[in-house]
Amino acid sequence: MVRAGLKADRDQRTPEFVTDRFKAMGKYTFGVKILGTSNLITAEPKNVQSILATQFNNFAMGKARQTNLKIVLGRSIFAVDGEAWNSAREALRPIFSRENIAKLEMLEKHIQRLLACIEAPGTDDEGWTKPVGLANLFPSLTLDSATELFLGHSTNSLLARLNGEALQHNFHWAFERVLATLSIRMRLRSLYWLYGNRELKDSMEILNNFVDDAIRLADLSKPEGKYDYLNTLRERCADQAEFREQVLGLLAAGVDTTASLMSWVFYCLVRNPRVLVRLRIVVLEDFGEYTSDSEAVARNITFQKLKNCQYLQYVMKETLRLHTIVPFNSRMAAGDTILPTGGGQDGTLPVFVPAGTEVNFSTHVMHRRSDLWGEDADEFVPERWESQFALTEAGFVIVRLLQRYNTIEGLDVDAERDYCHFTLVAAPGTPKKGDEPVKCRLKVADREYRS
Repeated sequence: MVRAGLKADRDQRTPEFVTDRFKAMGKYTFGVKILGTSNLITAEPKNVQSILATQFNNFAMGKARQTNLKIVLGRSIFAVDGEAWNSAREALRPIFSRENIAKLEMLEKHIQRLLACIEAPGTDDEGWTKPVGLANLFPSLTLDSATELFLGHSTNSLLARLNGEALQHNFHWAFERVLATLSIRMRLRSLYWLYGNRELKDSMEILNNFVDDAIRLADLSKPEGKYDYLNTLRERCADQAEFREQVLGLLAAGVDTTASLMSWVFYCLVRNPRVLVRLRIVVLEDFGEYTSDSEAVARNITFQKLKNCQYLQYVMKETLRLHTIVPFNSRMAAGDTILPTGGGQDGTLPVFVPAGTEVNFSTHVMHRRSDLWGEDADEFVPERWESQFALTEAGFVIVRLLQRYNTIEGLDVDAERDYCHFTLVAAPGTPKKGDEPVKCRLKVADREYRS
């Protein structure tokens, strides 16, 4: 199973591989042994709710997961349990206040650079851009906005792209390398230490240097009289190393997941022209035509208006249903416990979970169950939803791009299946080797091109 899983990763079909395992078993909760470890695998909503909410304290990270994540994220919220988790959560709470989430005027500067990157190679007489891989641009956008929001100083990686500066060994490159290494180590369970030690060491050096430089620049450029989130976080940390770990965890949460969501949205839109046309009509009705006037943008696109734009919210929710950013996750039973369903011949009885059992759950499979979502569960249908920070940022980006471009043509569309680049986070892949994911060309909606 480990070898087959690694092959599925290489073939960009990990979600399909896991779905096929559930189909082969004929049930949504089953037990297996993987490299000597007892595992319970489930895609039952009640079980996932128990693991993540109602029985949260009965489950821990698990040794392999915790050990691997600690190498990268140390004492941040993603790598600790119990009181340490509560402490990390409280330390991060101020940064996700409504006031910070609603700072869309800061994001607009980075949007303008994103549009410049898309259009930098020029447009033809009809307004079409040259082919561009949106999934390679969005991580730069989210990194630039996250560092400005969290640290008060942007990395300006989109600006570096425009200036032709090398980006090979930047934060996103190193973070992707770390995720790829960790995903293999975690498949190896207790034998994780056999793989990737040098790769992790080299990548972590880049990440740690990046965070140290970002903190130093933020300290140098802090404005007078403004709430200093970094200093508040620093006071809550035991030492400089923990401070760095918390900042790295914050950037990891704010960069990769949001970029992945935006990439999947456009992945779905270029494959569903009906939804793209309807969404653009809604965007123009609710937010107006494209303008580069920052004051007009601030008036027309607000946190509340993004939240109230129902069809935009439906599109993002449907994207997250079909293409869950973290499609697979796991916890370990901290003691003997019981999950509410999945046992017995018909799978409706409770399940006893002995202490130390690894419980793997797949939201990807759960979100595509036809018995829960209907016969069209595998189809992209935002209207099914008609009966916060990541969605706010992603919503703003989607609105600005659909104001600027009236048509998007996908250049790497495979109607037969999806391609998924999976490490610990799922992002769109591409059927064409060497291509950039979500490769497309976009048509400018007006003829007033920027110089």
